[in-house]
Amino acid sequence: MVLRRTLLSKWCIGLLFSLLTTNILLYQPVVLRALTWEIEKEMVIGSMLDLIIVAPLLAYAAFPISKKQAAGLTVLGLLAARFIIPMEYFAPYTMFLYIALIAEGVLILIEIALIVWLIRKVPSIKAEMNRMDAGPIFALLPAVQKMTKDRLFIRVILSEGMMLYYALFSWRKNPPRHEGAVTLHKNTSAIAFHIMIIHAIVIETIGIHWWLHDRWPVLSIILLCLNMYSILLFLAEIQITRLHPVEVKNGNVYAAQGLMKRIVFQLKNIEKVEWNTQPGAHAMTFMLKDFEEVHAQAVVSLKKPVEGSLFMGKKQMVTVVAFRVDEPEKFKRLLEGNRTDVC
Repeated sequence: MVLRRTLLSKWCIGLLFSLLTTNILLYQPVVLRALTWEIEKEMVIGSMLDLIIVAPLLAYAAFPISKKQAAGLTVLGLLAARFIIPMEYFAPYTMFLYIALIAEGVLILIEIALIVWLIRKVPSIKAEMNRMDAGPIFALLPAVQKMTKDRLFIRVILSEGMMLYYALFSWRKNPPRHEGAVTLHKNTSAIAFHIMIIHAIVIETIGIHWWLHDRWPVLSIILLCLNMYSILLFLAEIQITRLHPVEVKNGNVYAAQGLMKRIVFQLKNIEKVEWNTQPGAHAMTFMLKDFEEVHAQAVVSLKKPVEGSLFMGKKQMVTVVAFRVDEPEKFKRLLEGNRTDVC
């Protein structure tokens, strides 16, 4: 997941990892015997405060999540405490877990009702997507937002749905081949890098899951689920990279970099285009990572801010967009063919 753009976020993710690891190890019989400790009430209360209050605060400081999502992590913290702390010590606090689960259950039922309503609108959503003449990565969220209010929960569900679609059901699709399409990945090692990560995750999953299963079965299952999710995520990244080059068509520029970011802006909204210059820190960049350092080729400044989409449907207002493409001269011709003030 993308970290917040602050120095504090890196420290917070390290502290969060240390907090979770320490609390998991603290209740293992081997560790207790080595330290000659006994589990006491104060230790249990300290662990619950760590998991219910401190961990959500660290997650909020590290990741770009909302306050509502951070509050929801307290329920996850209670569930984690239930599995980490031995039952005989957690029993006096079971009531808090039940209350939190009931409250979360009510919210989930409301959200399920929204999903059911959304499923009933699928024909209308498909018709709107066809009218927009853009891939699902660009058309799905706008089409849904025309049918309902802009809710974060719906954006997250749709983002996860797009991940599953591209990871599992898009392998027979072909990338666009019209004159306005310019690829991002062919001169980079982006796809090879993703494949290498998938191989590493598969090997790590087999080894770590087999080693942990007899010792900490709950932890092994959690790690297995996270690794499976990671594989699906990287498969979706590969497919989106392959199927969605930068496209200039219908008076618009369509750009996507996996599930992490995407934007659509009108050609007439371009104020200027600078070539072979470095973008500012707040620019939205479409430059696939490579084993070597990469630099922007085109930096597009917009007259009016445009809404870009980030991971999990998070939104960002963008005024500068930077590109690194496989055919910079072709991309320059596409922009110059529609404008006369290109730098």
